[in-house]
Amino acid sequence: MNLKSILFGTAAGLMAASGALAADLPGEAAPAAIDYVKVCDAYGAGFFYIPGTETCLKFSGRVRASATYTNNGGDLNTATDKLASRVDARVQFDARTASDIGTVRSFFEIGLDDSSRNILANQAFIQVGYVTVGRHDEVADGDGLYGINDSTWGPGDYTATGASVLVDKLGGGFYIGAGIYGNTNALTRPTLWESGQQAGVQGSAIIGITGQPWGSFDVSGIYRSYDHDDNDVFGAKATVNLKVADKLKLRAWAAYLDGGDGANLNNIAGYKAENITDLALAASYQVTDPLAVYAGVRYQIVDAAVSSNADDFVYGNLGVDYQLAPGLNLQGEVDYGAQDDWNQLAVVTRLVRVW
Repeated sequence: MNLKSILFGTAAGLMAASGALAADLPGEAAPAAIDYVKVCDAYGAGFFYIPGTETCLKFSGRVRASATYTNNGGDLNTATDKLASRVDARVQFDARTASDIGTVRSFFEIGLDDSSRNILANQAFIQVGYVTVGRHDEVADGDGLYGINDSTWGPGDYTATGASVLVDKLGGGFYIGAGIYGNTNALTRPTLWESGQQAGVQGSAIIGITGQPWGSFDVSGIYRSYDHDDNDVFGAKATVNLKVADKLKLRAWAAYLDGGDGANLNNIAGYKAENITDLALAASYQVTDPLAVYAGVRYQIVDAAVSSNADDFVYGNLGVDYQLAPGLNLQGEVDYGAQDDWNQLAVVTRLVRVW
């Protein structure tokens, strides 16, 4: 017997023995199934199923860093001109579950602003079907101009704590909503000029149409109760958003505010007034896929001034928005406001990261 035969015979014997031993061993346990995170496409992009549940969750957020130069009075004056920087951030958690009574949603937003150095719950609410309870955006249309200092209308913080109902499946793009809120936050307006007072109860309502080839239209109203006397504020506003062309859109609105004795109604510059008529027109044009330009003008007619210097007010902005990368935009804007004996110019640059 030669060496080759011996080697082949030994190998065959070992294989046979291994097979016999394997047959006598107990069966190995199957590996445990791994519950991988799965994409949830029922509510749009970014949602995933929480493992072991039917609840879909989404994380999102935004960070903004800006620098602003403000020129007061129209003259270069180091005593009055200002250069300021600001950073703010927010993180959002959105959880949704389908149920027999409609989609059950819980939403929570944490915000950080370096000007106050506080971490706040900007929004926190529970939504079941058409009903929303908690701290959330009012149903009233708060849209102003396009851009950084977009300048909302009327007094009040349009994010408040309360309950609202918004029905958006009336057919044909129509919707209707109303809400009542209790607000203990200072009333602020996100413009260059801010003023604030305390509010008691506030309410809002809206009716409109959206998703049309030509754009959208709505009529909204607000009510702010302070002491249930002549200081309460009422307001109404009509807004139209037009798709003029594929790359051009326009926004126009008109509003009227009745402030009673004027103690709690400020014009855009922060001066007291009993009644204000508010008119605005804005346009935005998408020059290229990453580049958009916009401009807007707003005029406030002060019907009955309480402050001695509460004159009619004009405000305008002109800006550019450029997408550096998906979710990363660089913005620049020039803002100007003026009354009879006063004017202010501001230049703002802002970097925005959204995910």
